[in-house]
Amino acid sequence: MQRCLVILGRVEQAHGLLDMAAQVMARVGGARMDVLAAREPADGQPDRGVRDSQLQWADSLHTVFRQWKERAYGAGTWRPDQIEVNWLDPEITVDRIVSGYGKDADLLVLGFPDPRDSAQKQAATRAAIFDTGRPVLFVPPFWERPSGDHIFLAWKDTPGCRRAFTAARSFMGFAKSVTVVVPVGVTLPLDVLPGVSPTVRELPSTDNATQAGRTILDMAHAAQADMLVIGGYEHGALYNRLMGSVTDEILSQPDMPVLLQH
Repeated sequence: MQRCLVILGRVEQAHGLLDMAAQVMARVGGARMDVLAAREPADGQPDRGVRDSQLQWADSLHTVFRQWKERAYGAGTWRPDQIEVNWLDPEITVDRIVSGYGKDADLLVLGFPDPRDSAQKQAATRAAIFDTGRPVLFVPPFWERPSGDHIFLAWKDTPGCRRAFTAARSFMGFAKSVTVVVPVGVTLPLDVLPGVSPTVRELPSTDNATQAGRTILDMAHAAQADMLVIGGYEHGALYNRLMGSVTDEILSQPDMPVLLQH
């Protein structure tokens, strides 16, 4: 992973997203970090209220970014000769976020979905997951710990899950423990984590997807995980619910970073 894109949302959560991206880039030997505050287009409305509000929001985030960058450099978090950091705050539509920035990144870093997000920011989250073809790392509000030391992966034999496991390999060389949970009676394929000898546990059988999501979270906490890896998959209610209810349940509990790929 050479390049990550951080998509900022709430001002109070910006430090956590930036710290996570900095840690990821340092850990995997990344070279570039783009930080995006995507201002919503005013659609030619004569009322400048929307545009002025978005400019104020972006300015507040830029202030946080400058403060964070000064602190990060001073604390030695960055390797200034090897990592490029860029600030971006264009007025831009969701499709241009995806085509202009998302598909050029190896990893997207976002805050967890929040019902208070605007329609554009909710659309940007969906597009990041489903349209970029890139792994997305969701960061809980106010997360202050390292991530990737104790990795917990939930296996389901789907293309998205295989891609998520492939993305997670970038973190495996630094992990102190790797645990994989599989459905009862399922054997983890040898090709999904080559060169890794994880602890494998069984997920109790249930027909309730929400309960399955809660059980995965409980097992991840019991393993003291600081990163949960899951695959997202499409079903009939895609745009009413982000993904299957297992993933919905996990993303509704923003208490550990979640690496997700569709």
